[in-house]
Amino acid sequence: MYKAALVLEGGALRGEYTAGVLDAFLDHDIHFETVIGVSAGALCGTNYISEQRGRTNEINTKYRHDKNYISVRRAFRRQDIINLNYLFESHGSDWVDFDATTYRRSPSKFVIVATSLELGRAVYFDHPTGREMVQTLKASSSMPFISAPTPTKQGLCLDGGITDSIPYAYAQLSGYDKIVVIRTREREYRKSRTQSPLRYAYEHAFAKYPDFVKAAAARPEMYNRQADQLDELEAAGKVFVIAPNDPVTVGRLEPDTSKLEALYETGLAQTNALIPELQLYLQ
Repeated sequence: MYKAALVLEGGALRGEYTAGVLDAFLDHDIHFETVIGVSAGALCGTNYISEQRGRTNEINTKYRHDKNYISVRRAFRRQDIINLNYLFESHGSDWVDFDATTYRRSPSKFVIVATSLELGRAVYFDHPTGREMVQTLKASSSMPFISAPTPTKQGLCLDGGITDSIPYAYAQLSGYDKIVVIRTREREYRKSRTQSPLRYAYEHAFAKYPDFVKAAAARPEMYNRQADQLDELEAAGKVFVIAPNDPVTVGRLEPDTSKLEALYETGLAQTNALIPELQLYLQ
């Protein structure tokens, strides 16, 4: 257990890269005092905290085309395209049930990031368990327009990546001077500015929440600022970043399971090569 924080960026099925990185950590018995996850990063983080190596990759590659898990048609029934309840239910002998006991007893503190509709800023949930954990993961992963806002103990929430895509600052404010960040985009990636049609869509769909609209429209600038600051912190040796070496071509809802498997293997292999350098940084 290192006195350090681990930060997990989101990215839907691009989280397969994160899954590979985290499985490499489990292979080398690397654990962190605090783990902070956003959206897909939080989903991967649950299986890391429960120490279930391979579970994220197995589900995403073996069950990607199970319509009870991921289906655009679910949106027509006013349901989330990705059914997160599916991940924590039992589906027979071939399915690996989530180890809620190990998750609950983990000495690591697990933090899930979501965005408050009312406040228009990031909110943080400390190690939720049971139904609250699933509900909080839904909130962190709920994409605007295609997912309904999720009720939580901090009010209605949507995707945590809208207001804190890479929450390394939360780790800094928590007092950590050793921070490991897992990206799902290459270091050079930057977002384009929000175009007028999308800005209008936010204003129309979320008229009751002006602070959220402002934050959602400004997401690219927030993301790019975080990416720039991470580059500076990494150059100064203040954070340890693990990111894909090449542009990731896997889509948010990528249907090609061979591409998902390849991205997972990339994260696994790249991290295995970095283990000595990572351990030196953490020590």
